[in-house]
Amino acid sequence: MAEVERLTSLAPDDELILLIEAGRHGLVGENFIRNTAPDLLGAGQDGLPLALRDADIIAELGAKVPKELRDATIMVLRLDRRLGFDPTREWRLIVKAQRKHGMLQPETGIREFPLAMRLPERFFLTPSAAAAAPPWLDALRNRQTDMVLLGAGLPLLVLFLWRQRWFAARRHFTAIRLSILALVIGFVGFWGQGQLSIVTPLAVIRGVTQGGGLAVLLYDPFSLLIWLTAIPGFFLWGRGPFCGWLCPYGAMQEFAHHLGRLLGLPQWEPPRSWGRALLWTGPVALAGLVATAFLAPEKAESVAEIEPFKTAITTYFMRPWPYMAWAAGWLVLSMIWFKGFCRSLCPLGAMMRLGGLLRLRRWIPRRAECGSPCQLCRVRCRYDAIAPGGDIRYSECFQCLDCVRIHDDARQCVPLILKAKGRRAAA
Repeated sequence: MAEVERLTSLAPDDELILLIEAGRHGLVGENFIRNTAPDLLGAGQDGLPLALRDADIIAELGAKVPKELRDATIMVLRLDRRLGFDPTREWRLIVKAQRKHGMLQPETGIREFPLAMRLPERFFLTPSAAAAAPPWLDALRNRQTDMVLLGAGLPLLVLFLWRQRWFAARRHFTAIRLSILALVIGFVGFWGQGQLSIVTPLAVIRGVTQGGGLAVLLYDPFSLLIWLTAIPGFFLWGRGPFCGWLCPYGAMQEFAHHLGRLLGLPQWEPPRSWGRALLWTGPVALAGLVATAFLAPEKAESVAEIEPFKTAITTYFMRPWPYMAWAAGWLVLSMIWFKGFCRSLCPLGAMMRLGGLLRLRRWIPRRAECGSPCQLCRVRCRYDAIAPGGDIRYSECFQCLDCVRIHDDARQCVPLILKAKGRRAAA
């Protein structure tokens, strides 16, 4: 027993096999050296040879062994399980018989006698292999820190939008908003690669209709968390939470517009009739992408390049010049036309407009004087999201909160100014 424990400690991956031979053949030849491979024995499993080796153990049989076996030849062999040997599956023990034939010039003949072996599983401890983690779980573990930071920031943004009148009234609101947009570009966009794309909902639609399921979303948990914030936001604010606050490329366009102001560039707005017509370019692009995804899926990736997100965010503008010109061109245009891509051609924005229809509440405060006679908020709205009558077009509203600031500012809101003048005159 001590010999077995010693060998087990030295070679824990070896399997010990006890052989008892009571015949006249023998287990080894005359020239056999202990602790080497036996010359008259072999083994194989699954058509491949196994390496047998003498364990160099002097074994003693117990008292319960039949008497006719106590004088038999005893040998302990070891086989390395790391090479794939499994004693609980069928394997072959091969005995080699050697005989010499002839009187004058005898020739040695060798014949093999295989014996099928399969040892009971109860005699062996089989290590259970660790179950492989699903790929989505590995993705979640790899981005654990990013998910914690994003998970802490998104509720703050939701809280700000929920208390938007309080938030918009802060003295440093513009600086706070630009700081949030800078974090969106740096952390959500370039670092986290959380730029949402129309490619994702198209892949989900195809997966659901063609039996693929929603597993594709789990492989990018960072973007999934943004989707899980944007989609419920549809029912509260419309498209605003994502388009106005969480889109890295949209934030880049807004900074480009501020740069244009610093450079003294003129501001340009298409005529109102053109502006309303340009709103339809996004839905047309969206319809084309949907049709391509189902009718010519091999071209869907190329057609999706209408979105400059991959070039600007995913590849950091390191692509062939046509892609770079397309992505950078919209940023340059945004210096004079405020967020032109978001307000016209963006297919993801066209899909997000549905949020304005799903919205359950009017969050932007209005007065009876809004639109008639006061048009200040409508004139100041850079998204043209306020109708002439003063109503908010939530399908086009990005929740920038500029009109909310005007509404609650006694120094800007015309109805509040007129009421204050009336009170002073009456006094």
